[in-house]
Amino acid sequence: MNLVKESLAKLLAQEDLIVEHRKVDTAQFNVETRVLTLPMWHHDNNLVVDMLIAHEVGHALYTPNRWDFIKDVPLSFVNVTEDIRIEKLMKRRYEGLPKTFFGGYNVLAEEDFFQVDSLDMYKINIADKLNLHYKIGNFVDVPFTSDEAVFRDDALTLETFDDALELAKRMHAFAKEQIQKAKQDQKEEVEAQAINLPSQPNQSNDTSEDNSSEEINAEAGQGNDTKETEGDTPEASDIETDGGKSAGRGDGASGHQYTADDVQTADACDDAIRELAQRMSQGGEYSYVELPKSLSSNIFVNNQEVSTHIDKFYIDAELALGNTDLDEYETRFAQYRVQEIRESDREFNQFKKQSSKEISYLVKEFECKKAADGYARQTVSRTGVLDTSKLHTYKYNDDIFRKITTIPDAKNHGLIFNIDWSGSMSNVILPTLKQVLSLVSFCRKVGIAYDVYCFTDGWDYDSTSGYREVPENVGKVIIRGFNMLNLLTSKSNNREHDRQAKNLFRIARAFSVRGYGVPKKMNLSGTPLDESLIAMTQIIPQFKTKTGSQKVHVVNLTDGEGYGISFGTKVSYSDGHESIVTRRINSLTRLRDRQTGQTYKFEGDSYSSSKTFVTMLRNRFPECAFMNIRLCNGGDWSRFKRECLGYDNPEGYEKADKEWRKTKSFICTSSAYNVQYALSIGALANETEFEVEEDATKAQIKRAFTKSLNAKKMNKKILSSFIDQIA
Repeated sequence: MNLVKESLAKLLAQEDLIVEHRKVDTAQFNVETRVLTLPMWHHDNNLVVDMLIAHEVGHALYTPNRWDFIKDVPLSFVNVTEDIRIEKLMKRRYEGLPKTFFGGYNVLAEEDFFQVDSLDMYKINIADKLNLHYKIGNFVDVPFTSDEAVFRDDALTLETFDDALELAKRMHAFAKEQIQKAKQDQKEEVEAQAINLPSQPNQSNDTSEDNSSEEINAEAGQGNDTKETEGDTPEASDIETDGGKSAGRGDGASGHQYTADDVQTADACDDAIRELAQRMSQGGEYSYVELPKSLSSNIFVNNQEVSTHIDKFYIDAELALGNTDLDEYETRFAQYRVQEIRESDREFNQFKKQSSKEISYLVKEFECKKAADGYARQTVSRTGVLDTSKLHTYKYNDDIFRKITTIPDAKNHGLIFNIDWSGSMSNVILPTLKQVLSLVSFCRKVGIAYDVYCFTDGWDYDSTSGYREVPENVGKVIIRGFNMLNLLTSKSNNREHDRQAKNLFRIARAFSVRGYGVPKKMNLSGTPLDESLIAMTQIIPQFKTKTGSQKVHVVNLTDGEGYGISFGTKVSYSDGHESIVTRRINSLTRLRDRQTGQTYKFEGDSYSSSKTFVTMLRNRFPECAFMNIRLCNGGDWSRFKRECLGYDNPEGYEKADKEWRKTKSFICTSSAYNVQYALSIGALANETEFEVEEDATKAQIKRAFTKSLNAKKMNKKILSSFIDQIA
């Protein structure tokens, strides 16, 4: 709901304001930083909150930031006149707001926010009357004397802050005059009562009255047991000077105490609104975080550095065979390692041969779909030039003009793959890599630019990198202990690509076979998924500049969610000491993107944080599509379908489960991603090729063929759907 209200505030302000909800009693607006801080109001009626927001936006738009120059008039009076002015201007600016203000103040009047039930409308000061009249005057009768009506009418003409200030000064002077007049009237009434004379409030004092004032006052002081009748007022001793408590009203009536400087109704309303904020403050305060302006260049490891590190490992493995200094165990291990590497290369060549037909089919399907899309988008228009080949038909054909067919230019596409290089991927890293290599081969055949990254915290692990106890970390997402490795790129030639692909195949197979090792920095690690999504804020623009891609598809391949992310915050201690610490993102955290002006909420778990960052990326890069290939086991599948289809969709669950049982896959288009592909980990791990013994029976051949066909069915479906996304 707060996100909706933030959007409302921005729309009303017609400015990309930064809106924050915090534990504060009143709204605040910083003119310099353009931050509008709103209390976390909670009210059952939505109109009340909308009205309060519109009111505060009015202050943000029209009220000066500093009131230091106001010296000779109470701010409470200026607040009244300024509220009248800015609400009038907001209603003038937005034709729908009068209804909002009417409905909101109606609710406040019914709930007695202004405590009018305890007030005598005839005895409150002019500021209170104006405050009530222009806020709840439609629901409460506010009487004005002829002198007071002048101020009521003048309030309608307020246009500038100077106008509001001038009216406040006049009102305050009038209120002081009324207090002095009430003081004099009450004094004379007390004197009249003391000598049993009728009250003569407007009678001027003569010399004889002055000479006997002490005696009269003494007699008045002895009248404590005098029984007051209706219309009587408190004693003169209760009357205070300007700024203190006083009795009476401008027309001479008496019996109610008020001050010349305070606006009782405004104070009462402010107190009630503070209670609305306090209802929500018990659950904690929102923390607003932003992404760092830039990420350290050390996070990104280029393709050449990654390739050099991997090459050295396998070169050293080959050289170890000729090392005579090795003992017997080391020699046998070196032989085993080289043997497994050569076996991996044999499987890689076999994979390339088997996948070539599938890739060729994908290329053909892609070209057909692309051509069909171009045909669907083409337009035909007349040129106004005669077609000489049709002139002979002019007697029966009006269409004798040349036509031109225009096909809109297709956008230049590019792909960024983002592979989960975590320990839980060990059993499926090889089939996952095969998926990526197939898609990369497709991209190379059709001329689509690509980059393949993996996210890891094992390349150059440092638990403290990215975090320092400095003010710049406050309110910023902390990025540390994490790298993005560029494994493959379309910029490499065919020879380089084949070598790098073969090395990656070796590494992936080593995690499945185990025992013969991988390059030190390529070990599987944690799951910094959120960090990798944040890194896309820099990777995508650089990729578009490097390749000239207009439409970029970002593809995540992961078997789970990230382990969450932290942000820097300042903590104050009882001894006055302050320090900067890290805290985990939770349900009270809000992500603020200054580039788009959007604010996003987190739901408190790792899945939610990933969704939030994906949503942020989609808004920041609307020309990009974000896809996720999610590898699921049984438990993951149950959660995945609920996250995609909602938590109360039994009909959707049944349909999804049916598809999952049939193909061991599912395509979801109702999530933060443009599309998600769920793949069975078991199906991927048990990938089977069509292989039979020479003496196999017909039944054995049939079973082997069926098993192989089912294993390929999932791949074909996913790859075909993928082609649809970029065609």
